[in-house]
Amino acid sequence: MNIGILESDNFSEFAKNQLKQFGAVSELNDQDLKEFVFDKHILFARLKYFIGEDLLKSAPNLLYICSPTTGLNHIDSEYCLSKNINIISLKGEIDFLKNIRATPEHTLGLIIGLYRNYSLAFQNTNNVNWNRELYRGNEINGSKIGFVGFGRVAKIVSLYLKTMGAEVAFFDINNSISPENNEMKCNDIKELVSWSECVVLTASYMPENGVIINDEIFDLMKDKYFVNTARAELTQENYLIQKIEENYFKGVAIDVIQNEQNEKNKMLNLIEAARNKNVIITPHIGGATFDSMKKTEDFIASKLIKYLND
Repeated sequence: MNIGILESDNFSEFAKNQLKQFGAVSELNDQDLKEFVFDKHILFARLKYFIGEDLLKSAPNLLYICSPTTGLNHIDSEYCLSKNINIISLKGEIDFLKNIRATPEHTLGLIIGLYRNYSLAFQNTNNVNWNRELYRGNEINGSKIGFVGFGRVAKIVSLYLKTMGAEVAFFDINNSISPENNEMKCNDIKELVSWSECVVLTASYMPENGVIINDEIFDLMKDKYFVNTARAELTQENYLIQKIEENYFKGVAIDVIQNEQNEKNKMLNLIEAARNKNVIITPHIGGATFDSMKKTEDFIASKLIKYLND
């Protein structure tokens, strides 16, 4: 079998050695992407490339796409299904993911960063008068923080926040989800947003559910904090950018944008709107630590090997 790794920087050596037992492993460097995938039976992909019909037509022998991610909006799942291409990911791997803390830690960091005006304070190199009053912030202790989507990430962050003295609430479309550490469960998203001082989006993205945070919900966030470490497709992105331009929020932190792999995305619009405001933008680094990426690559390689052995 021919196995291709699309993003090889710091890719787990252990995982590579495991894969070499099943075939030739090659890494994409300066080759044309479509030429690289042509003879591949297995592809390992992170988030740099969108793996859709246009690319997959150039991979007639492809059997597996392996992605050490929980979200799969960088892969055209429907086209893969039509071509009998199996997708191996972290989706649903609840027990394994309990010990992967990169995204929860990053989410907590973004919340703290907003509350303490880190973005503005870090960027101001002209503060020669050492004026701390410019960046006076707020404390997590006693704050009301609400989660939209109460899955693995939200539950871990909630525990962190409650340890720091915050009040925590959540709303989830799955009504069977219950509080784990005395969080308040809201009946609908409007109730949650109205109650919260900080709204944190941690829901899973499913195309059939569409946008969760639409214009109407953003309108309820006047002078509130908003954090998104889930997927930008869950939000009305154009309206979010408009509201950032208007300085509508107390602060915004996002780790994701729509059409991330497409040069026509709204990244530059977002950066321009965020200028000189309490806004933090990170390039989808939520799960990107050396620790978590090695663990997840090793796990996905082992998961693939089980499929191959079976």
